[in-house]
Parts: sequence; structure tokens; C-alpha cells
Amino acid sequence: MARKPERRRAGNASSGRALLLAAPALLSPLIGPVAAGAAEPQLSASIERHWTSNALDSEIAVADWYTLLRGGMRHQVGDDDANAGIDAEFQLARHDRIAIEDDRSLAVSAHAFRRLSPVLELRGTLAYSAISKGDHLEIGPLVIGTRALKQVASAQVQMGLALGGATALVLDMSNAFETTGRTHFEQDLLDPVRLDPDVNKFRAAARLMRTLGPLAAGGSLSALFATVEKLGSPPVALSYTLYGAQGELELRTAAGIAFGMALGAENLRGAHGIYDEVRPAWHVKASMPLPRDFELRGAWFGRFETADSDDPLASWLDRAEVELGWKATERLAFSAGVYREVKQNLLMENEERGRGFYAQATYAFGKPLSAIFRVDVSKTFKTILDIRERTTDAFIGLRARI
Repeated sequence: MARKPERRRAGNASSGRALLLAAPALLSPLIGPVAAGAAEPQLSASIERHWTSNALDSEIAVADWYTLLRGGMRHQVGDDDANAGIDAEFQLARHDRIAIEDDRSLAVSAHAFRRLSPVLELRGTLAYSAISKGDHLEIGPLVIGTRALKQVASAQVQMGLALGGATALVLDMSNAFETTGRTHFEQDLLDPVRLDPDVNKFRAAARLMRTLGPLAAGGSLSALFATVEKLGSPPVALSYTLYGAQGELELRTAAGIAFGMALGAENLRGAHGIYDEVRPAWHVKASMPLPRDFELRGAWFGRFETADSDDPLASWLDRAEVELGWKATERLAFSAGVYREVKQNLLMENEERGRGFYAQATYAFGKPLSAIFRVDVSKTFKTILDIRERTTDAFIGLRARI
């Protein structure tokens, strides 16, 4: 899917590779075989050389070059009935001139899986991540570099039940604790200070799915309880609860056409009764092969956004994206996509309107090594703040999997 430049996503490394179950994937471990783990560790690495027109990601557009290095390792032992594995990955971003924007991250996780009977399975995951994120503080014409260390520790337990008749129930429970240390300022211009509160997130969910040939249908319920430390006056962030309910439908045909739809509602409640609203939530996605090895993919969704929001509580995100891919040869592939989104800050009453485009070419030299060239162009307008951000990011990189 078309997306914003990967450069800024780098600072938000996942706290682990927790199992995420989509509609058809939900049934496979319960009704079909589970993919066996690799006998040897799987290694991956990539190095990319970027040029960006907006290294600060702000209305102050400063061009710079930077290098992005990624690496990862995955290892699993056991069989289909019982296995365990570990994952580790790191990422380094280093700018030529704007060193205050350099990022570093490390994430590790471990999982254990056991099939207790033909109808019951359990999976547990522990994960930890650390992110040293470089950013900046704007005070009039002055830009001061900042750096803070964010750590996330999480645990997740999942239980899968095969109810017969190609029907499966998955119960999911997780808890994540996020803590961010003091923010340090460039050249110690200001004393270190805490700008981000500690957050504890507890989530519980249940999903029931039934498969009828190429069709999978069902529904899910979820609840997220976020307890946020009070920091600042007024506080920089608020505690909240988020409830969700949705019906799901997914269809895959022999011709390669895939269609998925999830329709429901979400209820967000802010601390101290500051906000309480129910909104319809949706996620529609589709993909279809076209003649001459082209493929068209698209998605449209609307939901509350609590993880990536400048608002003290949350935002409402409405986003649509379309991508066209073409496999020119066995080694050469092209893709291009566009997106448009509107993010409504719930308490600040600001609206962030974004749109973007990307084009990408990938060439596989051989089984382990491939080269990639990509260009991202994005524009964002923040209405109340009257801020316009324009960014062009281009890079060429090498990626390898062993």
C-alpha cells in the first residue's frame, strides 16, 4: 500500500512480533497445519542511502542525506505441535548534517506454541524494545536537538479453539508497559526533563470465524485500557478506554481476487469524562490480478488513532490508498501508489490533511540479494496550527536474506 516515507516510521519500531490473526489466517493453525519453524536461523540485512528534502519533518525544510541500516534474525525450533522461537532486529539511521535526527532501535521477542489437543492451542509471547529517538524543539527561529530513550516491555497470551464445522475462536490478552526517560537537549542548552509519560496498555479480544469454501465470515470484540501517568499541567496525555465490535467478511477466488471487509463501531472514553463518543469503524481492502502481470490493490479505513497522534487523547483517522504493481520479469518488479488521509485531533480540534505518492523498482540479483530504488513524496497541512509540511524522500538500497 502507498504510505508515508519509511524514514519517519523507523523511530516507532514494534515492541515485538506478536501474532496478528487476520480472517483466513485465524483458521489455519486450528484447522490446517502450522508452518514448521526453520531448522537454521534466518538472517536479513539491508542498507539504504537516502536523500530527503525535509530532514526535520517540519515546516522548516532542510535537505540532507542519511544512511539507514537494518538487520534481523529469526530462529525457531520444534514441530507443528510444539515449537519455540526468538526474533531480534535493529535499525540505525545516521544523517550527514542533521545529526540531531539520528535514530537507533533494538527489538527482541520470544514465543512458545503448544497444541494441547486437536481442538486447543496456546501461544505466549514476550517482547522488549528500546528506541533512542532524535528529534528537535522549535523556539521561534531556533531549533534545538533533543533525544530520549523509549522502552517497551510486553506479554501476550493467545488461546485458539476449533469449534467444529470449520469454525474457530481465538481469545487474546496482552499487556504492554511503555516508559520514556528524560529528554536531553543538544549541547545541554537546557536541563534534561521528562516530556513523555509512562503508559500501561492492557488489551483483551475475542474473534470468532467460520470458513465456507473461499469465504470466511465472523466477528470480533475488543477492549483496550490505557493508564497514562499524569505529567504536566494540563497533562500532555490522558488515560482512556477503547471498545470495538465488528463483523468481518473475506473472500478469495481461484482467479486470485481477494476482498475483505470489516464493519463495526468503536467507543472511545477519555479520563475524567473529557470525551465519550461512539463512531462507526470500517476497513475495506481488495486486490486483483490484471493482464500482463499487473496487480491492483487498495484499502480504505476509518478508526480511532491512539498510537500516532499529536492530540493529548487521540485522533480520528480516515485513510484511503491504492497501489499498482507490475512484475516486468522474474527479477524486475515495479510498483506505484497514492494515499490520502484526514486525521482529526479530538481535543485540539486541529485537522491534519495528508496526501502522498510513491514509486518503487526492485531488482533481484539472486536468491539472497536484491536492490531497490524508491521515491516518496508527501504533503501535510495542519489546519489550526497553519503548518504545511512537504517532504520528498528518495533512496537506493541493498537487501539480503539468508
